[in-house]
Amino acid sequence: MVSTLRPRPIHRLWPLILSAATSLLAQSPIGVLISEQSRATFDVQGAGARAMGLGGAFIAVADDATAVSFNPAGLAQLLKPEATFVGRGLSKRLSFKDFETTSQGRQLAVSDSLASETRFDPLFIAGTIPLRMNGHSLVLQLSVQRQFALAESSDRDLTETDVAGGTPGFVHQRINQTGQIDVYSFAMAYEASERILVGASYNQWRGRWGLNSESSKQQGTSNTFANYRQVNALDGNNFNLGLIWRWPTWSLGLVRRTSFHADYSFGTSLDTNATSVTFKDSPYAKYGLHWPASTGVGYAWRPKEHWLFTADLLHILWSDARYMTSVASLNNLSFFDLDRSNRTPNVTSVHVGAEYLLLTKGSSVIPLRFGFSREPQPVVDRTTGNQRVVFNLAVGTGIKRGNTSVDIAYRYGWDRRDTSQFLDVDQLVKASTVRSRGTERLEMHRLDISFIYQFERQPVERWLRHMFVGD
Repeated sequence: MVSTLRPRPIHRLWPLILSAATSLLAQSPIGVLISEQSRATFDVQGAGARAMGLGGAFIAVADDATAVSFNPAGLAQLLKPEATFVGRGLSKRLSFKDFETTSQGRQLAVSDSLASETRFDPLFIAGTIPLRMNGHSLVLQLSVQRQFALAESSDRDLTETDVAGGTPGFVHQRINQTGQIDVYSFAMAYEASERILVGASYNQWRGRWGLNSESSKQQGTSNTFANYRQVNALDGNNFNLGLIWRWPTWSLGLVRRTSFHADYSFGTSLDTNATSVTFKDSPYAKYGLHWPASTGVGYAWRPKEHWLFTADLLHILWSDARYMTSVASLNNLSFFDLDRSNRTPNVTSVHVGAEYLLLTKGSSVIPLRFGFSREPQPVVDRTTGNQRVVFNLAVGTGIKRGNTSVDIAYRYGWDRRDTSQFLDVDQLVKASTVRSRGTERLEMHRLDISFIYQFERQPVERWLRHMFVGD
């Protein structure tokens, strides 16, 4: 399975596609607003509370069932059949301060605003079966990962005040999005030798989501509104290829997530009373989208039995994310900035973590985990030139008793940058280049919980032999 396509939080978020429906054809910037407002981060990340507690540094560790979303080779380390579930709670705050609009010689001061949301999403479920072949471990797994949970909502009320005096304008924006993109995976890992583990997963991507956006501005007796709707679908498939080279005190992990060509379909409509609108409704139609490859490398070091230190680098070729279609005006446009240039940056995220194991008098093991990550985003602000870079601090723990393991991790993420936005309804529905500029601050609180139950191996092997070989 494709790993944090990080958010980490989960998260994170495919709604950049939302900009396609309008901006692609140079109709209006309303889609740009929607993409900016409806996502906080955009990452390809795996799922698992242990990995999150380690700051997402799991490529060279990958020793539980969530390994398929980080490095499928790690599955070969599993000794017992497992059932795994991972859930995530997320609280996100995106605040906008000191924004100002310069238009036609006027300075408009914009009031501060805040968009916040809290939600819970199931992230990962898997069934894993280890077997023996030629004296070596062979592990099979079926899993589903919610790669992008797209249920988001945002309400903002703004006031625009002319610095030189005049009637103030009151702006309201509401965005409501539902749906998700899931990845269905079949994975296989093999212990080629005591030192070498190899693995691969075939991943089927399926996404269905919709969005409603409402924007309005009241100034004196004038009231302008724009209500935008979009439905989306995405289907594609790719492979994850993994390798782990392990020694008694250290291990090295490599993972390659292949690029793929997806079928992306969307349709849009706009209801507005604004005059001279450049937007045109788009009927539901299918297009192509090239999703880029990514490469990750990880190193894990265990100097003593109770200590683990690990670090990952993940490089994603976001500049290769482009539309591939026979429609000339759309073909080869960047997925992120809707341009044929290479302004969209490739990014390298950094993840580091540490774990200490406490052994109780009984048979329980309690881990203490700490992590940090730096995750640049593929979006660069058109006006300020600033790229969003999200920093994360994480802590985690858990307990293992008998065949049951529970892990929990908390992560705090933040970013602050000077940025620009389309705020006025007239800017949204017309071909305007005027944007408001100010300071944006992102804060995210994320809680991941993983539950793993291991089955005894011999009864499962007897059942498999009965089902597929016979008595």
